[in-house]
Amino acid sequence: METPTLFEQQVPVEDDITNLSRLKVQTRIREMNAERINRQTLIETTARRHAAIARLRRRRHEADEVDNEYWIRRRNNIRLVQ
Repeated sequence: METPTLFEQQVPVEDDITNLSRLKVQTRIREMNAERINRQTLIETTARRHAAIARLRRRRHEADEVDNEYWIRRRNNIRLVQ
């Protein structure tokens, strides 16, 4: 496989094949997700959404705590240097 240069207008055939197989895989994943979502009831869907929102809030809270601890350590280190 030759590396294309900026002056070549034609994309190598190998790139087209990998892009096509990647597109097929992505399409199949979307189809599977759509089938799963269609099988769910409204209650299950709302429960999953609420669980996902709760996970995101926990992660954001944990990230805020880590960020706060970093700045406290940084402030203390600056005081030690001064």
